[in-house]
Amino acid sequence: MELHFTNGYSRPLSIAIMFYSPDGCGAYGSWGTRGWWSLDPGGSAYVLNTNNRYAAYYAEATDGRIWAGDRGPVYVYPSAFDSCLKIGSTAARQVNMRSVDLQQFSTYRLT
Repeated sequence: MELHFTNGYSRPLSIAIMFYSPDGCGAYGSWGTRGWWSLDPGGSAYVLNTNNRYAAYYAEATDGRIWAGDRGPVYVYPSAFDSCLKIGSTAARQVNMRSVDLQQFSTYRLT
């Protein structure tokens, strides 16, 4: 299953994701984390191909608006990252992510 995002918001935004990855992150919570994809208004990005039904995302716009949920906390870093759920650092901050069901939708429009 693929995961895509479209920026339907009026400002640029950045997206980070969490996805099930027991092979790569088994010792660190079994969930991988990646970020950031930067999308201008109207832009879209393909961010993940997975066999798992669920993933999660966190997004923030340049004007301070955020899209978050109840999954986490998840460590995110100031620049591009590819990590695991339970690997943190003093360089990271913690956010909560919003769950997505890839059997229902493969493209999520952030508005």
